[in-house]
Formats: sequence, C-alpha cells, structure tokens
Amino acid sequence: MKQTPIENLLNEVRLLYQSMVRIGEEIHADRNMSMGMRAVLEYLAREGNSTVPQMARARRVSRQRIQTLVDALLDKGLVSKVENPATKRSHLISITVSGLNVIQKMRRTEQKLLPANIDKKRILDTAETLNEIRCSIEHAR
Repeated sequence: MKQTPIENLLNEVRLLYQSMVRIGEEIHADRNMSMGMRAVLEYLAREGNSTVPQMARARRVSRQRIQTLVDALLDKGLVSKVENPATKRSHLISITVSGLNVIQKMRRTEQKLLPANIDKKRILDTAETLNEIRCSIEHAR
C-alpha cells in the first residue's frame, strides 16, 4: 500500500526516534541516564531554572512524571532545589555544574555520529517543518 507524503514523513520520524533512542542508550549506557532525565537536563540547560509544574506543562507530561525524573537527578547531584521568590509552594529546579557537564559530554559524543555532509539549511528547514506538523497536531487535539 502506497503511503501519502505525510505518512511517509511520520514513519521516518518514528524510525529516526527509535534509532536515536537505541543509539543513545548504547553510547550513554555508562551514565545510567534515561531519555526523560536527559530531557529535563536539556530543558533546564536551555530554559534556566524552572518549577516542576512549569516543566510538566512545557513537556506536556504529568507533574508526577517530571517529579520522578527530578528526584532521580537530585539523587545524582545533576540538579538542585533553589528557593522560589514567587512562591513557597514550589521550589525552582536548577541544573548543577555536574549536570551541565553531563549534557555537554553527551552532545560531544553524539556530534561525532551525525553526518557532516547534510546541508545546514536543509536541516533547519526540516526542523521547521516538523515543528509546524507537531504544533498543528497538538492544536487539533
């Protein structure tokens, strides 16, 4: 059965995701880092200090899921709790120097695996297209 262009794209995205998870688990096995933990670290590195509820909304997952990941990262010393001047109810979570180092090492390792011969404009165009599709799908729900 022939796929439509969007079906073909979504299939490739799924295959790419599965490959990235498998390869990520292989090359980072020594770090004992789940994809969710990594996502929290990357979020904090990119966005700065955040509360658990803020991260949950931004990642579109439950607050409990983010709290579980944050607790694991706290145990590893990769994030810390910081007083929140806006409220006493929810601490800000901050990435530590160790957490930043872990993310930077992971990225350097992965950069070695990425193809250098793909035009950067094509990569940016693809990312923009995927963002539009994701936003459209999320908005339609």
